[in-house]
Amino acid sequence: MMNKHPSSFGNNVSRRAFLTTSAAAATLGPLAAAGRSAHAAGSDRIRVGVVGCGNRGTGAAMNCVLSTPGVEIVALGDLFQDRVDSAFQSFTQDENLKGKVDITRDRCFTGFDNYKGVCACPDVNLIVTAAPPGFRPLHLAAAVEAGKHVFMEKPVAVDPPGGRKIIAAGEMAKQKGLAVVAGTQRRHQAGYQRIKYALERGAIGEIAGGAVWWCGGALWY
Repeated sequence: MMNKHPSSFGNNVSRRAFLTTSAAAATLGPLAAAGRSAHAAGSDRIRVGVVGCGNRGTGAAMNCVLSTPGVEIVALGDLFQDRVDSAFQSFTQDENLKGKVDITRDRCFTGFDNYKGVCACPDVNLIVTAAPPGFRPLHLAAAVEAGKHVFMEKPVAVDPPGGRKIIAAGEMAKQKGLAVVAGTQRRHQAGYQRIKYALERGAIGEIAGGAVWWCGGALWY
């Protein structure tokens, strides 16, 4: 059942089928979706530039290169030198990333304009941006203007001007045929999409109300 399109549920979904699918929801990450779009653009390899080399940036970049064959990290950017150095060491020394990293020191950028250096690398075709959210509208606009596909972490903005800049950059990306994917990963996850499809078709009857908790760990300790 896990490989079926949401429509394979049909209009009459049993509660058992719904609950079974809920428990067995499979992960389909947004990073893989962005990667497929970059491949579709005609490149035989996806060359990734990372903007924001903290925990989430390095983690997202690792998720990206491990999500599908033919992906490699080639450029790093962060405000702080120590973050770039730490990411450089992590990527180049990780045994799981052998053959997936091609970073040289001249492709490592620091300072407030680090994103410009990453976006200016001509063979980078996908930007992973996980800098603090106040900077993301600026980084997205620069990446799209440079003709790069983008995976950006959430939240995408922190104020109305930033939100409007994101919308404008998204429209520009559409015109250029570029993929922009945000880190709202549940919206891209096959199991969640099937559950939404089933709920909309009355799988558990009329919903009068509900509450959802999602308790994470790691950074929140």
